[in-house]
Amino acid sequence: MVPLPSPKIGRGFWYFVALFALAGVGVLAVVGVSLYGRAEIIVTAAQNQASGEFVVTVRDLPFDATVTDPTALPGKISEQTVELSKTFPSTGTATTTGGAFGAVKLVNTTGTAQPLVATTRLLAPNGILLRLRERVVVPPNGQIVAAVYPDQPASFQTLAPTRMTIPGLSSVLQPKIFAESTTTLATAGGTVPVVTVQDLQQAELALTTALTQQAQTAFNATLGERERLYTKMVSQETVESGADAKVGDQRQEFTAHLQMKIILLAFNEERLAGVIRGLLSQQMPFTHQLVNVAPSSFRYETERYDAVRKEISLKVYAEGESALRVGSPILNPAVVAGLTKTQIINHFKQYSEIKSVHVHFTPEGLPRAPRSPSRITFTVR
Repeated sequence: MVPLPSPKIGRGFWYFVALFALAGVGVLAVVGVSLYGRAEIIVTAAQNQASGEFVVTVRDLPFDATVTDPTALPGKISEQTVELSKTFPSTGTATTTGGAFGAVKLVNTTGTAQPLVATTRLLAPNGILLRLRERVVVPPNGQIVAAVYPDQPASFQTLAPTRMTIPGLSSVLQPKIFAESTTTLATAGGTVPVVTVQDLQQAELALTTALTQQAQTAFNATLGERERLYTKMVSQETVESGADAKVGDQRQEFTAHLQMKIILLAFNEERLAGVIRGLLSQQMPFTHQLVNVAPSSFRYETERYDAVRKEISLKVYAEGESALRVGSPILNPAVVAGLTKTQIINHFKQYSEIKSVHVHFTPEGLPRAPRSPSRITFTVR
């Protein structure tokens, strides 16, 4: 049997084999890189405003005391009851419509009260005679304001500010008990001073300010030099207030009185910020984390004072900033597995929580993210 000749393998066949082998290697390379490459996705998170209102307890403890309650902090609490009386001028005026009338100040420099009946005479140096409208009692070593009228209304015109004697008193008492006018008394058409609503309101405001300053000064004296820089709050309550005149009284001046209970509080705002940070973090959704707290946003309101336990409950409004946290469902590697850089970037554009995204593949030429989520990592900035 004659053997068949061996077939000849042409050059084209070897080209085909080489091309097929290279394609296989390429496929294996792509598959390998897809399986074993890495992708790092760097996310710049947008910061969102976080706010809340919380009740925090300040306890009367040394400023450096340890407090285990996460809603409490130490501070300095002081309760003071203060009072003050002061004389104020009447700023209102009324036009006279009949005989001259007005008011004078009766002064008593003796140690005994001096009663004066209605119609008691007051004699001016120029001989003009006035009379008291009502019975009064001038306190010892004190003074009061009393309404007067002219003894001779028909001939009376004006009386300039002056000092007057009381002829009904003995010559020994006259230099010690006397009358004074500080405004001009006039007949019909003239004006006399009267007490106004604003006078009484301004007097109470002035007394409140003076008493508050007095209490704060006493409180500061109990604090150390550094502690005086701490945040301070004042809560005040009027115990008693009044005046020896009412609206419309014809008086040159009046005396107002005020008694107040003032609660003063000092605390370290840095420690409060730590308490607020913990409380604000607790209300963050699991997708976000608290980035910072802004002490400048704090607004305080006294909610309750417990005098027995020596503590004050404060209602605190606070603001801060939150951002996306690593581990958020938004940052799910399975969602972006196998995507190109452009596809990954476009995917995250739909979320307002994300400001920008940068994608880095290893090796650098990798066209897509690995298909294995475990080989994709997120970094949040």
